[in-house]
Amino acid sequence: MTSNRRKLTIRIAKAANVCSAVMALSYLPAFADASKCHIRWDKLSLSPAQSQQIAQIETQWQHEFTEIKPTIIEEQQKLTKKLGEHCDQLEVISLQESIQRKQNQLRQIAMMTFLKKRSVLNESQQHNLEAMMNQEIISRQRERNPGSQQNIVPDGVQDLLQRVNGVFPVNSDR
Repeated sequence: MTSNRRKLTIRIAKAANVCSAVMALSYLPAFADASKCHIRWDKLSLSPAQSQQIAQIETQWQHEFTEIKPTIIEEQQKLTKKLGEHCDQLEVISLQESIQRKQNQLRQIAMMTFLKKRSVLNESQQHNLEAMMNQEIISRQRERNPGSQQNIVPDGVQDLLQRVNGVFPVNSDR
């Protein structure tokens, strides 16, 4: 395998791993609350320019989060109230769909925010970020399932990595 192809394979595997980790974190209930995210960007030895860029990205995220999250909470409260009353089913379904659209919008913005922040980092910092995210996933899994044995890599990530390796096999004898 040529050196360029090997580098491409490694980059694709890393990207798949990071994207899967972000997705795994975003679907864990604790991750939905931004205040509980333990990814410490300041622990990545950022340059002042990188710190400034990440702070700007974070400020934009906070602005969008504070716009959308209260409307989700308000609609969830309305939905809870309507479920306790005798009301039109179409109204309940419409309200639930609106909540889901806004939650998906927030997830998409969160993913784009993460990707923007990650793009500010150099390769070494991205590797450290990936390690921090893997630790966060393990920590969250332990919180949710105390006493259970945890895999280092979540099943979905492992499956994705196996598929990537199947497409771009690493052959050590070349």
